[in-house]
Amino acid sequence: MNFEKAFKELMAGKKIRRKEWEKLRYLQIKNGEVTAYQGEYTHFYQNSGVLISDGWRVVDGDGTSMTFMEAIEELRNKKCITCDEMGEGFLFVESGHLTLCKPVEFVFMPSWTCLNSQDWEVSK
Repeated sequence: MNFEKAFKELMAGKKIRRKEWEKLRYLQIKNGEVTAYQGEYTHFYQNSGVLISDGWRVVDGDGTSMTFMEAIEELRNKKCITCDEMGEGFLFVESGHLTLCKPVEFVFMPSWTCLNSQDWEVSK
């Protein structure tokens, strides 16, 4: 879609991005301003209490709440998991490690080429 259509989606509360951008880069309205985000990967460090935690769910799943131990099976199935405390962050397995991905704000203004591009889409 063109930027004009994408901008309408942005104003309706959706996240928008260009298909050519890095997978986890998007624009979103936050506190009445357009904010740019980029996913940042780090190792998931937590105390062992996470093993008995609950409130976990599969990203893009049906919203069913599960314990962390139940969520491990979803991680084995290459799904991403999250919980309310993580906001928009999520966990996945990469190279045998629990990896946390969280959106990080950064200073960014789409270029003239971006604004005239036809490859805008609503981000998941």
